[in-house]
Amino acid sequence: MFRGSSSRDVALKALELALLLSLVSAFIYYEVSYVSGIDDYISDECWYVSAARNMLSKYLNIAPSELVKGDIVRVTIELQRPINGSRYSMWVSEVKEFIKRLGGTVVKDDTYYSFNSEGNYLPAVCADVPRENISRITRAPHLRKYSIGYCYPNANGILDYVNAEHPPLVKYVLGLSILLLGDRPVSWRLPSILSGAVILVLAYLSVKLIIGNRVGGFLGIAAAATLALDTLFRSLSMVAMLDIYVSLFTIITYFCALNGRLGASLIPLSAAFASKFSGAFTGLPLFFHGLRRTRSLVFIVKLVAIPVIALTMISTPIILHDGLESWWENSVVGAISWHLSIKTTGGPPKSAPWEWLIGANPFPLHYIYDESSGQWIADIIAKGNIPLYLLALALSIFILPVVKELKDSGLTYTFTWGVFSMYVAIWLAGART
Repeated sequence: MFRGSSSRDVALKALELALLLSLVSAFIYYEVSYVSGIDDYISDECWYVSAARNMLSKYLNIAPSELVKGDIVRVTIELQRPINGSRYSMWVSEVKEFIKRLGGTVVKDDTYYSFNSEGNYLPAVCADVPRENISRITRAPHLRKYSIGYCYPNANGILDYVNAEHPPLVKYVLGLSILLLGDRPVSWRLPSILSGAVILVLAYLSVKLIIGNRVGGFLGIAAAATLALDTLFRSLSMVAMLDIYVSLFTIITYFCALNGRLGASLIPLSAAFASKFSGAFTGLPLFFHGLRRTRSLVFIVKLVAIPVIALTMISTPIILHDGLESWWENSVVGAISWHLSIKTTGGPPKSAPWEWLIGANPFPLHYIYDESSGQWIADIIAKGNIPLYLLALALSIFILPVVKELKDSGLTYTFTWGVFSMYVAIWLAGART
């Protein structure tokens, strides 16, 4: 009887593991397959990837030539600013002729980097040039500067942009992926996809830890599967943007707290903060949980000090290059001002946090053309599972009187709505995104 029970346990564990591995593998395969066919920037990738590429050269002293392997080098040649459109067209023609003499091929010209009378464009030509001739790019007519790598987007000043309004950690990750895997879209997105896969595993482990026994494991699989099917999660896991990294470090922080490792939870909290300032929102539920668990002033001091110290250390290359005062003004004071401002006037839709729960004004990240309807439709969109969100809200209200009696003593509840309340707070403070 004991032996039969043991065999059944082994079989159930094997099934549980097989289901988890199958789910994670299918998720990775789907994400990679989908975005491999999109050979261009998706939404805000244009800002973060460009900034990562620029930071490699500006702050980490990595020469552009180190970013490319092979006989052909892709280069974006930024021109000086012309006085009008006709002058710009003439300059572009001269640069294209220059590239031809180098034995190169034009990839994008002024049909992509189109002139804008208000100046909101990049006067540039992107080309593939033989490696042995790359040093001659400095002789290009009307040259302002150039950068090696994937063609830059059409945005004014993008070759100098470092995305100072956001902390640098994710841009370091993107830069590393460019160095290791090459400067192409699927390389930028792979770390995001892997982050999504890790989140699925942690969701499974969290539910299994809370529920316990064999049922907990299979409920964990169900939770991970539900997350994998969420449109918002899938969308943000396949693009080189900041949000999935914040999600990753947030759930690691939560998982550490769930395991009673409050000290260790400060490390992923710091990483979330160094990825995007909203990553600090996890500090609110961690504060209440730590206060209840330890009643220690030391922990509260660490909760504030360690993320700040970590951000400063991660920003060291920027501080050494630009100076402490410049970093403080641009990356701290300026960033706070930017985050508390309206950023989408005339751009993508904005929605209040409570509107996320009903899917109001979702953020389209990418469009494809639907030949049957003759319209452009959003195939990658930041919109969650609305029925599930509303159900979670209803259940949260229902269990509020007994939240402390839950198996995790209300930790999951506190993390969920504590972080959400911080988004509500910054919205009320003036942030519009």
